[in-house]
Amino acid sequence: MATSLASSGGQSSSTGGNSQIGVRYSKDYNLIAINLLGGNFPVVDLKPMMIELSYFEDIFNNAVSGNMLVEDAQGMIEKLQMHGNEYIRFAFGKDNNPNLRIDKIFRVYKISNRRKSLNFDTENYVIHFCSDELVLSNQYKISKSYKGQGVSDIVKDVLKTKIKAPKEKYKEANIEKTKGVYSIIVPNFSPFETLNWLCSYAQSASGGVMGSDMIFYENVEGYNFKSLQSLFKTDPYFTYEYRPKNTSEKDNYGDASKQIFNVLTYEILDTFNTVESVSEGTFANRLLSIDPLLRRYKIVDFNYNTYQQKSTRLNNNPVVNNLQNRFGHELYNTPQGSYKLSMSNANQQDSEYIKSKSGSVQNDYFFETFVSQRKSQLLLANHMKVKFSIPGDPNLSVGKTINFKLYSNEPVSDKQSKGIDKYYSGKYLVTAVRHMIQSSEYVTVFEAVKDSTVSKFDSVDNGSLIWKNTVAGIKG
Repeated sequence: MATSLASSGGQSSSTGGNSQIGVRYSKDYNLIAINLLGGNFPVVDLKPMMIELSYFEDIFNNAVSGNMLVEDAQGMIEKLQMHGNEYIRFAFGKDNNPNLRIDKIFRVYKISNRRKSLNFDTENYVIHFCSDELVLSNQYKISKSYKGQGVSDIVKDVLKTKIKAPKEKYKEANIEKTKGVYSIIVPNFSPFETLNWLCSYAQSASGGVMGSDMIFYENVEGYNFKSLQSLFKTDPYFTYEYRPKNTSEKDNYGDASKQIFNVLTYEILDTFNTVESVSEGTFANRLLSIDPLLRRYKIVDFNYNTYQQKSTRLNNNPVVNNLQNRFGHELYNTPQGSYKLSMSNANQQDSEYIKSKSGSVQNDYFFETFVSQRKSQLLLANHMKVKFSIPGDPNLSVGKTINFKLYSNEPVSDKQSKGIDKYYSGKYLVTAVRHMIQSSEYVTVFEAVKDSTVSKFDSVDNGSLIWKNTVAGIKG
């Protein structure tokens, strides 16, 4: 859809002067346009009506979405016959730099919270929008046979032919190559259902990437099909710090360029949940795979300690130590706590009987790998989660990594500098982003996760008498 931006010029926040001068304050922004597009009316500029605009990305969701709170004194819903078949295009960023800008077209899919304002001359409501491909995906189903293809090749076909992703959203460089050759039938799934299903057993062809941790998501660059471990290896976008405004002048945080990358607030959402980790099989699980043709079974145990030594991590050290329970087992040595059952076709190609039957041999689907490891890998990736609020930054999107310097709360003298928290500082993966624009400011709120720590947790002396008694439940 080719449309022009109907705009009378950039609109800046009230704290930032005007768009010709540029960014003076960390929360300044340049709102270039918000255009409502429909087949039965001309382009409508919604900027004067906007109260708040929010744009959402989530690495564990397939499509970008957002909403806008508006104040309407002209009865636009009735005038424009709005009923969910409209599109909205907005463009905003920092200054007038085209490299610091988000410019997207979305499908309007819902209007909610419509009510009269207090003065009764206007009404407020929320316009909800999402990527058009999400609507398309719900309109169609795929029932197709793919023979002798890699998963990444099937992903490309779905994006190119089943939802016809535009060039701006489809770049082959964002589709990570997978290993293995498959012959599969997509059983009447929607396009996004198909892509999520393919994620569940796809394995990256990149060297050093273990298991089955592929994810399909949309960010500002378009659609991505990548492994978590490949994302872990990317260079950090920036190093963020939390420094209150009353820090010393030597920190030079009066400079707007430094304030832009200062954390306004942070909240540690998730640290650990031992009960959930054990029941979900995060650190240990057992798979019983059965091959009905060869009449064989195989037991595969997932051991976190073994896995983390070989896998790619965000930081250097594991998130658990060697604590043993009263039976002498660590968290990663009790696989029977989470039991799984799966079919298998491993090594069928080596059977002389199967090979003698034309067309009977299927390539290994690697059930023992993806069933055993995928859920644990996703849970581990979210083991620690932090929510940040920073001055608006349109270049921050999901899939990027960041460094976070969290200063320790350990008391120090006036002559000493604050140390860095050894466990919650470090490299994080950005998994959710909300860009939020109000009349006076632009703020980015994002969530970031990590699977490891910068410093190693101290080992436990499991042989000490006081510790053995404590674990055994003996007082004194």
